[in-house]
Amino acid sequence: MKKAVLLLFTLTLMLTAMCNTSFAGIIMPDDGIRVSYTKGNISLDNAELWKSAKASHIKLIALETTTALRQGTIAVDDMKALNSNVRYVFNLSKPAPVVTVKAVHNGKKVAFQLTWDDATQDTENAIDSFRDSVAMLFPVKQAEEFYPSPLMGAKGEPVNVWQWRADWQAEKDGKRNLDARQPHTDGIYVSYSDAILKSEFPQRPSKDAAMVQYIAEGYGTLTKMKNQTPVAHGSYKNGKWTVVFVRDLKSDDEGDAEFVTGKRTYVNFAAWNGSGGDVNGMKSLSIVWTPLVFDAASQAKK
Repeated sequence: MKKAVLLLFTLTLMLTAMCNTSFAGIIMPDDGIRVSYTKGNISLDNAELWKSAKASHIKLIALETTTALRQGTIAVDDMKALNSNVRYVFNLSKPAPVVTVKAVHNGKKVAFQLTWDDATQDTENAIDSFRDSVAMLFPVKQAEEFYPSPLMGAKGEPVNVWQWRADWQAEKDGKRNLDARQPHTDGIYVSYSDAILKSEFPQRPSKDAAMVQYIAEGYGTLTKMKNQTPVAHGSYKNGKWTVVFVRDLKSDDEGDAEFVTGKRTYVNFAAWNGSGGDVNGMKSLSIVWTPLVFDAASQAKK
């Protein structure tokens, strides 16, 4: 019974947090995240872009599953006793990162830089080890007042998801130590071919991809898009991950997030800490939309 009371309290906190943007632990920028206009060239490796870009800080909250598989906070028997089908709960006591966000556009391309603390660099993804990762979620249609559920959208209200993965980045950078994970023994070997890569990374859009983009209309609808135009690059230094995403500002694909200069849309964030057991739905995330305000070209700094 005591556990059941704790569960109800947890759910109440979850609903309160979802409805109240000033709830303790959530940092909401007063005017949203500013996507500053720049005359500079936008690319994954142009560090000059970020020197004058305004930083916003987004506090994430840990999300845990109730299933026995992942041994979440709430026991499955307690969920059954309450006749509840809730599978995920927010754990406000579990450490979760603050993501520092900078964003720029030059009228042709848009770039986002995400930085967060992570004491461990997790680049393996296997049965009992999980990778670090980070994702951004946008409403597909840009609107001032109407936007879909921040939790993977809803039927008829799609969201566009960009996810960068540390294992893919390490593979691309030639830093995954395959020999250490699978030491050579006597025998006949085949090369690390595209077929093997495809088997190991079934969702990877291409051999060199470090990210994947999806479209979703609610839980269980996450679908990899044919169009994979956004690109990303991540690096780890001094206990911090820094990941940069770049995409053309305009897109003809109806599944891509719509970005219009001089107006705003919204964004949500999620981060996975592999050493913390984060995988799939086990992650930290922002649970309310953050405004994303695009400068017009006339707002460029002189």
